[in-house]
Amino acid sequence: MTLPSKKAKVYGPYKGSKQNGGRSIVVKYDPKSQKTTSTNAARHKKETSLGRKLGKKEHVDHADNNHKNESSSNLKVMSASKNIGKGNQNRKKK
Repeated sequence: MTLPSKKAKVYGPYKGSKQNGGRSIVVKYDPKSQKTTSTNAARHKKETSLGRKLGKKEHVDHADNNHKNESSSNLKVMSASKNIGKGNQNRKKK
């Protein structure tokens, strides 16, 4: 007899704080390991749509640079170095 697999429960999204620029977060509880983690809501949404976890060197980029717009068409996976470079360019313009 096999036991049913327990999936992680996801809570949120919750409004982010000033520390993370107001970006939404989700909280995940894994009943198997009994650990709670939080992650960026955009990253969670993209991982769910792709059906896989993103690597540490993969970031989720908002195409229109509006972190409140988390529609599927606005989110894309980008290498961490390119996404950081894009953010630096955007800061330079201000």
